[in-house]
Amino acid sequence: MSSSKYTLDRIEDGYAVFLKFPEEEEQLIISQSAMNKPVRVGERVLIEEKDGIYYIEILQDETQQKRADIQSLMNCLRNKHN
Repeated sequence: MSSSKYTLDRIEDGYAVFLKFPEEEEQLIISQSAMNKPVRVGERVLIEEKDGIYYIEILQDETQQKRADIQSLMNCLRNKHN
């Protein structure tokens, strides 16, 4: 498997549910015990699978930009209702 970008959507019952970037329509579900490091919801990551272990690289800059974009949208929504 080549490495691909994903966003961690949620964690349910010990499984991490990732959405493939950028369309976020395709899911990748991984047992947390098969991941080389913990990931927080909302983080954008690069995932590569080798021998049943999922190697995850957290993409800090992309994660921060995504959070800033979401905050900006939230501020716009709040201002519309005031």
